[in-house]
Amino acid sequence: MLKIIVPIAALFLLTAVAAQAQGEKSTTRIEQQHKMTHFQNSQMKSSEASILQGLESGSPRLQQTSIQTLRELMQLATDYPFKSLITPLEKTLNNEQADRLVRWLSALALDELHSDAGDAAIRAMSQNSNDKGLQTLCQALLIRSNIE
Repeated sequence: MLKIIVPIAALFLLTAVAAQAQGEKSTTRIEQQHKMTHFQNSQMKSSEASILQGLESGSPRLQQTSIQTLRELMQLATDYPFKSLITPLEKTLNNEQADRLVRWLSALALDELHSDAGDAAIRAMSQNSNDKGLQTLCQALLIRSNIE
């Protein structure tokens, strides 16, 4: 859990510094805010690795926390692709023995990643799921994204 919290705290600190720079109208910092620095990129890779560990753990609570952390990071770092997490999220979504909430969160995260592979997994789940709630969620995500 500590491995997840430390990189996230660093990212929040960087975001706060960028917001302060914008408030002070420092043009150099504002320009840098819209580009990921090498440090920010390495922090995101570290966070991505921690999230991957959480997804692969057997603990539903840790999986839920990891996916929620991912969703929050996607909102903070819109330019970062999170490519390495698409396949584990698909695997979690398709695992019928996985915790129900973890599967639902996986569907939401895949939708927010805006990837063709994620859309395909959501489309397949919207047609062939034993969990009718998850199936309905996936259908709604497809409609919201205008993908069918």
